[in-house]
Amino acid sequence: MQQQKWQGKSSGGVLGYKIFVFILNTFGLPFAYFILRFISFFYFLFSKSKKDVYRYFRNIHHYSRFKSIVSIYKCYYIFGQTLLDKFAVLSGLKTDFIVHRDGQENLVNIHNQKQGCLLISAHMGNWEIAGQLLNLYDNLKFNMLVYDNEAEQMKKYMDSILVEKRINLIGIRDNDISYLVELHRAFGKQEWLVMHGDRFRDGAPFIEKMFLGKKAKFPAGPFILAAKFGVPVLFSFCFKENNKVYQLYAKPGIQLKKSRSEEETQAAITLLSDAYIKTLEEMVKKYPLQWFNFYDFWEK
Repeated sequence: MQQQKWQGKSSGGVLGYKIFVFILNTFGLPFAYFILRFISFFYFLFSKSKKDVYRYFRNIHHYSRFKSIVSIYKCYYIFGQTLLDKFAVLSGLKTDFIVHRDGQENLVNIHNQKQGCLLISAHMGNWEIAGQLLNLYDNLKFNMLVYDNEAEQMKKYMDSILVEKRINLIGIRDNDISYLVELHRAFGKQEWLVMHGDRFRDGAPFIEKMFLGKKAKFPAGPFILAAKFGVPVLFSFCFKENNKVYQLYAKPGIQLKKSRSEEETQAAITLLSDAYIKTLEEMVKKYPLQWFNFYDFWEK
């Protein structure tokens, strides 16, 4: 059986981000949305991923053939909107987005504990928007792990457009655990680490779970890190409701003790992964058009 293939690199890369920022700075967000309709239709016609996206709507959500086809275009368009929104905010473009917060008290409770935190999200919606717009605490800094094949270019470009330097990108390489030193430093300074828990690379540790009725593989890395460092864990997602409004969800935090044995680590992985997948299923069912994994996620 063939499992999903993701190469550890986001499609588009720095060039794609530069194009988005150019469109925003030249035409503004409303007109960028208009241009995006044509770009999305181009991807709808020619993207290699549309077969996988069709199967997602048809086989997972059991849409009709017609609704599945229409949903492909809608999904591409919303994805483009979230990218435009993200870079509009990151680059300091004036926007009037509103973020409604469901579970904000869970973020507050973790922050008040005066310790680092692992926030696990997914390739859904637009969590980066929430991270910039919340601005609950002037001293809260976020870290993100980025595979080294795009880390250096991304760091330089993000530094060139970020208005507030509150996001630190930590590069990771295969067979190199030096990034753990940076994570230890970050957690020691009460910083937060943001990770996505819904993609794994070939050769990396994974766990296999039932997800939306079919077997799928998830990365074990986020859950292993939480167990090894003993930091509290939050599941958080942010979804686009319309052109002006986002909805943030933050689930109650899970407090862990630092694992001292393999048995404790495995127990923590099971606890966290079960809770995460349950939450992820809830979010995917609620916002099916904002699941942005454009490849074959489930086993055939």
